[in-house]
Amino acid sequence: MRIVGSTVLVGLIVVGLSSVASATPPEAPNLPSLETSDDALLTLDQLWPSVPADTGLTLEQRITDKVSDAGNHFGNHLDEASHHVANFHIDGRGRRAQLHLGHGNEHLTVNFDGNVMFADGKAVVKAKLQLALQGHNLELELPNVQVSRDSYRNEGMTEVNVSVLEKRF
Repeated sequence: MRIVGSTVLVGLIVVGLSSVASATPPEAPNLPSLETSDDALLTLDQLWPSVPADTGLTLEQRITDKVSDAGNHFGNHLDEASHHVANFHIDGRGRRAQLHLGHGNEHLTVNFDGNVMFADGKAVVKAKLQLALQGHNLELELPNVQVSRDSYRNEGMTEVNVSVLEKRF
């Protein structure tokens, strides 16, 4: 049994080596010769064409979308945990956030809506308060609030500007 197994093994090795020896080598690519004229040489632009333009989202847009998705995910959990009393939504590309707080019954209803816009390193808050008591409605538009970061003598501070008197035409 040992002689038959070793004979078969030697036969397979011989067949394998003969097929490798009879195989033709792969053809070399046709590259221009350095000894030809200058007209026959290819430039680097011809050998390596430019990379196609990326039409996908930029890194800034992807980060903005991820932060918006995380904020909206938090807002959905806040909405569920507060039994629809608090709602929070972020629009990162529009640089806006919306906050709604409100609850009530047939006797008293209180709603607070805040719209925050981020621009020039500041947050501008426009807020509205709605009260309803026994069917009587009161709607208050609160003054705009601007919140920004600043420093004085290397001490960080938050500056809050409330416009008490506002011109409207």
